[in-house]
Amino acid sequence: MAIKAVTIDFWNTLYNSANGKARAHDRAVVIRGELTRLGVRATDQELEQAQARAWEYFNRVWLQEQRTLLTADLVKYYLKQLQVIGDEEALDAICRTFADGILRHPPEPLGGAQHVIGDLARIYPLSLISDTAFSPGRVLKQVMDQHGLAQHFHSYSFSDETGVSKPHPQAFHTVLRAMNISPAECVHIGDIEHTDIRGAKELGMRAILFRGDSNSMVDQGDERSTQADAIARDWHEVKTILDGMA
Repeated sequence: MAIKAVTIDFWNTLYNSANGKARAHDRAVVIRGELTRLGVRATDQELEQAQARAWEYFNRVWLQEQRTLLTADLVKYYLKQLQVIGDEEALDAICRTFADGILRHPPEPLGGAQHVIGDLARIYPLSLISDTAFSPGRVLKQVMDQHGLAQHFHSYSFSDETGVSKPHPQAFHTVLRAMNISPAECVHIGDIEHTDIRGAKELGMRAILFRGDSNSMVDQGDERSTQADAIARDWHEVKTILDGMA
């Protein structure tokens, strides 16, 4: 069946994780300030352990329940590890920094993405399917707008807005319905085998495993046993693969 649409993942597919250290620094400064205001003492080790436990909790929910925590839920869990409970002023200040810090220190589109996405948008309707963490979908859209990418996308499926994460079928159906496209007419591009590729293939979509971000810190799975129809290592290769599938 002919390809009529393409869906794309955000992290480590469309964007890398650049400036993560700068974002982490801003978060640490705000957390330190709020703890000081509340008279809470915490060592650097305690802060690192609290953050590690928060990420463990996030990953457990993400992988086992097929949903992602909202920014406020993740920050509440983080603060709970430091025994800071129920302070709304601290919660609001930290949530704003966690959610919007990506606008001050944004990631970068992966090599070739901006040029190729513009070309693809002239051929297919494009939609984004992204699992979110600290930064909600509304903020990721702003990042895309900063780089001139948002204008090329027809619709979006963000886990903080849909309530589900990949490989849950609803994550994909949200944009398939918006584009009025059947799964068999669509190709999904993503970097994680057990979320992007598994979710797409189980619906009957075609899938391209993207391995163009050499600095990814995510467990992407073993590409040697992938279910994907093809593997791409940069965005120019994605375009070539799609041309061959058309």
